[in-house]
Amino acid sequence: MSVEGSFAVRPRLGVLFFSSGWFREVGLQDAGSDTTAQVEATARRVVADLKAFCEPVFTGVLFSAEEARAAGRRLAAEDVDGLLASPLMWCEDQIVRAALAELPDLPLVLWTFSPEACLPEFLPFQRMIQGSGAVCTLQLSGMLKRERRWFRSVVGPLGDAEVYRDIASWARAVAVTRRLHGLRVGVLPFRCAQMSTTYVDEFELRRLYGVELAYLELERVRRTAAEVTASDVTAFRRGLKASGARVRVDDLNLEEGIRYALALDKVLETEGLAVLAMNDVIPEMHSSFGLRPCLANPRLSERAVVSMEADVAAGVAMHALRLATGERPFYTEAFSVDYAAGALLLGHAGYHDTANADPAHPVEVVSDVEYENSDRFTGAVSFFKYRAGPVTMVNSVWDGERLKWVALEGRSLEGPPRMDGNSHLFCALEVPVREFFRRSVESGVSQHWVVVHGHRLAELEPLSEAAGIRLQLLR
Repeated sequence: MSVEGSFAVRPRLGVLFFSSGWFREVGLQDAGSDTTAQVEATARRVVADLKAFCEPVFTGVLFSAEEARAAGRRLAAEDVDGLLASPLMWCEDQIVRAALAELPDLPLVLWTFSPEACLPEFLPFQRMIQGSGAVCTLQLSGMLKRERRWFRSVVGPLGDAEVYRDIASWARAVAVTRRLHGLRVGVLPFRCAQMSTTYVDEFELRRLYGVELAYLELERVRRTAAEVTASDVTAFRRGLKASGARVRVDDLNLEEGIRYALALDKVLETEGLAVLAMNDVIPEMHSSFGLRPCLANPRLSERAVVSMEADVAAGVAMHALRLATGERPFYTEAFSVDYAAGALLLGHAGYHDTANADPAHPVEVVSDVEYENSDRFTGAVSFFKYRAGPVTMVNSVWDGERLKWVALEGRSLEGPPRMDGNSHLFCALEVPVREFFRRSVESGVSQHWVVVHGHRLAELEPLSEAAGIRLQLLR
C-alpha cells in the first residue's frame, strides 16, 4: 500500500478499532481464540499502513465500554488532529459511545471495513463474524447522526489503495483545518480600496476559522530595510548568484531590492506570520520605500506565502493549499485569453516564490515594469515562467458570510516565456474558457487565482468541508 505525495502537514490521527463484548459473553470469542488473533493482527497491519501518510495513535482493539473510555481519555491527552474509528467486527453502541464521549470535539472518519475484498463460495460462521464490521457502521451511522456528531464515511477492504487515499485526504483536511486556528496574517499596511472584492469580515474570519490579522507599518519595514548590513547584502548576492539567476538590474537597484527582501523576512519572523497580504498599489508604499518589494527571498518563501493587493482570502487559501499539498502556491490573475488554445495567460505583478520556476528557463531579476518610471528605484523583481505540468486553480473570496473557493484544473504548458515583466504561466483549462468566465463571473469571484501544482480537486472537497469553506468546482 502506498499513498503518493510529500505533504507539509503530517496528521496525527487517533485510531479507535472496536470488536464485540457480546461475542465473548456468549462464547463465540475469547482472548485466546483464532478470531481474536485474526482481528488483532488485522489491526496491527492497518496501523502499519496508516504510517505511510499520518502518525497513528493506537490504543488497541476495544471490546468493552471501560476499555473504550480509558482509550478515549488517553487519546484526549495525545493532541491528535482527528479520529479514525472502525468496528472491525460488529460491536455494541455502548463501546463506541464510551470512547467518543471523551473526545466530543474531534472530527471523526468512520471506516466501513472488511478484512477481505472477496468472499469464498462458502463462508464459515466464525469467518463471517470476523468480517461483520459493515453491520456496525450502518448501525452507528444512524446513532451518530441523531446525536449530531460530525463524521465522514470511508469504505473499503484491508489494503485497498482507494480507501487509504480517502483516509489520507480526510486526515490532511482536518489537520489543515486545525492549523488554520491561530494563523496570523500580516497586512501591509491596510486593505486595498481599489479592489474591494478582496475585503474580508475580520471578526467572522477569526470566529469561523481562527485566523487573525496583524497590521504592519510601512515605516517599520522601511527602517528594518535601512538597518540591513552590508555583509547581509553581500551574502544574499552570493546566494542569488549560486542559484543561477540572471541579474538584469544595476547594483544600486539590486541592493535596495535585497534590503527589502531581507526586511520583510525579518518582520514576518519577528511577528510569527505565515501569510503576508501586501497592499502594493498604494502611493504611501512607493513614497516610503521607493520601490515595490518583489525580490524573492528563499528564507521568506520557506516560512510564509505572499499575496498582493492585500488579498487576505487568497493568502489564507495559499497557506491552506501549501499545508494540504506540500506544493508552493503561485498567485495570479487572468491577464489574457487564447480562445483557440482554450488557455489563459495567468500571472501577477509582485512577489513570487522562485521554487515554482520552470527549470528549462532561468530566473531573472528585472526592473519593476509597472513602477520603473515613477518610483525612486526601478526595482528588482524575480521574474520567471511557471513550471509545466498539471495544475489546480483556486479563487478565494469572502462571500459575505464565509470563505468561498471556486476551483478547476488545467495544465501549465511547456515552452518559452509568453510575456515579459511579470512571472506567469500559459494554462490550458479543463473546461472551455467561455464556461470558465461565465460560471466564475456568475458565482462572484475576485480576479485572483491561486495556482498549485497537480490536479487537486478531489483533495479540495474534504478540505473545504472540514474547514467550513464553500466550494464550487468547475468541471
